[in-house]
Amino acid sequence: MSVRRILFEESVGETRAVALDKAGKPIALWLARASDAASGRLHTGDVHDGRARTLDAALGGAFVDLGHQQTAFIRLTEGHGVTEGQMVRFRIEAEATRQKLPRGVLAKNAILHQAGLEDWRARLPGGKIAEIEPVRPGDDEVQQAFDEALSPIAQIPGGGRMTIEHTTALTAVDIDTAGRTGPGSAASRALQINSDAAGELARQCSLRGIGGLLVMDCIAPLNRESGKKVREAFLAAWQGISLRTAKVEPPSAFGLMEASLARAETPLAERLLDETGRPTPETACLTGIRLLQKALTRNTMDTLTLRLPPPAHAWMTASGLDLRTPLAQLYGPRFNIVPAEIPQPEVA
Repeated sequence: MSVRRILFEESVGETRAVALDKAGKPIALWLARASDAASGRLHTGDVHDGRARTLDAALGGAFVDLGHQQTAFIRLTEGHGVTEGQMVRFRIEAEATRQKLPRGVLAKNAILHQAGLEDWRARLPGGKIAEIEPVRPGDDEVQQAFDEALSPIAQIPGGGRMTIEHTTALTAVDIDTAGRTGPGSAASRALQINSDAAGELARQCSLRGIGGLLVMDCIAPLNRESGKKVREAFLAAWQGISLRTAKVEPPSAFGLMEASLARAETPLAERLLDETGRPTPETACLTGIRLLQKALTRNTMDTLTLRLPPPAHAWMTASGLDLRTPLAQLYGPRFNIVPAEIPQPEVA
């Protein structure tokens, strides 16, 4: 399931990419925003300089200050020679999450670097040689992939569905057969749906940027040999779409399959949604900008109005980003952007 094509969508304020396998299924997503530079956001693959603030032998590393109230944690090996207060150069290996700081490793001889699309491609099997296919802003296939990655429900091939829920400590996955039937004994049917679910879960974890501890509640009955096959299904799928390390245990006596996935990008839901699961004001604003670009491309003569929910419009005003000028350069003065008491952006 290595990468065969990459859809690349560049719109005002935000750039997105979708990696597709040979069957055309999305297996990984990339996102860059104009606000990233202003916020000092750290990306996987970045190389930065910082000052070692505190060495923590128990954690096996050091907390590093980058300025602008930013802190990262870097792992240190024996004989590292780093002292508190020293300037160090390091590479980001895992971006920040709501619970964890960005993490990195020493990179003494590396060149300062801001990671981008090419770094992301290099972390995907087949990504370096995959064809990049530019698409227009608001492309349906790109949007569908991002929508899938934000949905709490994922469909299982062959029938059934999974609910994927993020908690503070882990990602919990529940399987629902949803009326799925098949030939054979209950045990053989359970093995089939659990294996199908495990393979699909691997794709969903890559697509959503999920890392850390993962627990899937399998369908019973499931004996030891069947449990090993479910584990193998997950690992086979994972190794075909991701270079991140994964440790997976067969389902326990309680039917719980546990996995630990190396972190890389911030999970997509944490970047795009607030803690209630709704789009952040920035996400709503940039979604509206894409809708406007799509409509302006289709209606080459009309003057259109983008209506934004008040929080999204307020974010655009407060962000300091000039989104109107690049829009005008691309489409001329054929648009207005106004606040409106509506739940989501719309173009009229």
